Amino acid sequence: MDLNALKIFVKVGELQSFTRAARALGFTQSGISRSVARLEEDLKISLINRNTHSISLTADGHFLYAASRGLIRQMEEIEHRLDQRSSVVEGTLKITTPSAFGRLVAMPLLAGILQRHPLLTLDTVMSDRVVDIIEDGFDAAIRIGEVEDQQVIARRIKDLRLVTVAAPSFVARYGSPATLAELSRYNCLTVKGQKDGRSTDWMFRHQGEDLRISVEGNMTVDNADVLLDAALNGIGLVQVMDFAVEPLIADGKLVEVLPEFSGFTRPLHLIYSPSRHRSPKITALLQAFGIEDLETVANTR
Repeated sequence: MDLNALKIFVKVGELQSFTRAARALGFTQSGISRSVARLEEDLKISLINRNTHSISLTADGHFLYAASRGLIRQMEEIEHRLDQRSSVVEGTLKITTPSAFGRLVAMPLLAGILQRHPLLTLDTVMSDRVVDIIEDGFDAAIRIGEVEDQQVIARRIKDLRLVTVAAPSFVARYGSPATLAELSRYNCLTVKGQKDGRSTDWMFRHQGEDLRISVEGNMTVDNADVLLDAALNGIGLVQVMDFAVEPLIADGKLVEVLPEFSGFTRPLHLIYSPSRHRSPKITALLQAFGIEDLETVANTR
């Protein structure tokens, strides 16, 4: 039995409302509903009568609520006492980040955590492959884009802007596009989608509208660092996140093209398992990224 789901069910039973339970726990209403449905599926019983305006517990639901309420309170008391006993950040923090973000942004922050917490050890995987942090035993992960996994807690760090760039040598030889339609005449290097392995379309924003453009080129890669290296070698145009190219643009190693269309953004999240919510290691990680007070945007189901 999923104890997190049981805890959510008990709160629903106590408040007689998915909405009030979601508010009390800091979760989304849809996440609360999915969690209870999953518990019902695991137990192969119906726990809640649902209609448009209200909910009520079934006979099995009343039994489980009465039997579990004391257990959940004991668990919360144990968690509270453990929090009081140990605020020392120690042990191993296993985290995965996208390769370019990890190298350019996350690593200095992680180095700062190690300096502040000498008893902590980092196990860091920098890869553009999306992993199941619960299944693969990670404490946390950095994710670019919307978080679809409802089994995790996601904290928004910031928005990242997509930028289209090329090497000065490429622009000198081939020129640069003046419109989105002209991209079809240029060698556009792409990164493979994390889910289907296909080349991803390029995204732009102009006059408040998001625009998706299908591009073609002679190279597709599965790693943002490799994509940047290809651009630096003058092979073609690339589209990457702003943090990866701003220093290179400032140094004159890359130039931005189509800047008037570069307003499309993607959110950056730190995600972790609900079971690690009170972990001192996660607290230290949240503080390092400056998001200890930000709102939870994705929750357990």
